[in-house]
Amino acid sequence: MITVRTAFVISAAILVGAAVLTAGCSGDWWVDDDWYDDYDDLAEWKSIYIYLNVGDQDGHALPGVTVWVDGEAQPDKTEDSYDRLGNAFPPDWRGWKYNWSSGRIRIFTRDGDDRWIEILVSKTGYESQRTRFRLSYWDPKEIYVRQTFVMEPSAFPAAEPVDAPEQPEVISSAQLAQ
Repeated sequence: MITVRTAFVISAAILVGAAVLTAGCSGDWWVDDDWYDDYDDLAEWKSIYIYLNVGDQDGHALPGVTVWVDGEAQPDKTEDSYDRLGNAFPPDWRGWKYNWSSGRIRIFTRDGDDRWIEILVSKTGYESQRTRFRLSYWDPKEIYVRQTFVMEPSAFPAAEPVDAPEQPEVISSAQLAQ
């Protein structure tokens, strides 16, 4: 049997629930607390695949170089020998030598914003080098990047990395089919 007190509590709960549901439908609740500033339904994730040729001044693969992508050190270091890009790449990329590849790196972009992605290579006893490329919201979802770094030995490397002599080459997945 329901007591008067239980009936009163149930009625009050129903009224409070109805008031919350009705008030929550005003449409302006998200503007007042700045929630909308952190949300962008047009935001897009890109998959980046990077191939690096990191060598010494004689053109030999330089092993043990740390690679940083977008400020984050990658877990794998450069290898002591080169692999070659295969037939899945455009003709002018096929056979290109690399000793470090990233696998898929996911990068977040927002509508209307460009992101500059920095690739930095460093090793004790050598000048650090960096390169940058621009990533746009409107770019295809899969981007491929290749870059050559020739690292110079230095007993006293500069505090600031030097820029790579050439810009990276960037293509999209649509260009792989060519």
